[in-house]
Amino acid sequence: MTVKDARRKIVLLRNVSTDKGAEPAERETASRLQKVLMERFAITDLQIPDAPPTTIFRLNWDYWQELVDEFGLRLNFFGNRGSVEVGSNTVVYISLNTSQWRVEERSVGGRQTKVRDRGFDSLRAYLKEHAPRSYSFLRR
Repeated sequence: MTVKDARRKIVLLRNVSTDKGAEPAERETASRLQKVLMERFAITDLQIPDAPPTTIFRLNWDYWQELVDEFGLRLNFFGNRGSVEVGSNTVVYISLNTSQWRVEERSVGGRQTKVRDRGFDSLRAYLKEHAPRSYSFLRR
């Protein structure tokens, strides 16, 4: 086993929790194994990256699609990347892996990132404030 393998296993062992269905004894065993690997390979806490928070919206485009449908927008996606046009000069880019999104606006010098955030609810709040309004009495 290499140091890289040990780091990967430590990250996985950190994800073992009673919140995710593990028994208390399994959680304790994972914690001990994590400490043994860190001692054996001289790995400090600072060398282990924190795992991104998992949410129910993380690996499924359906939730994001429903969100943009609420505002009458269209989600385009391929693999783990998606985009939504909000008006003529603004595009929201979504990364499915990390549930992160960013807003880019077209400007004279190209595109500029205006907002960055993470999560489904924060994007809903942004769209409530910035998405174009569509009124039913204008449609036929």
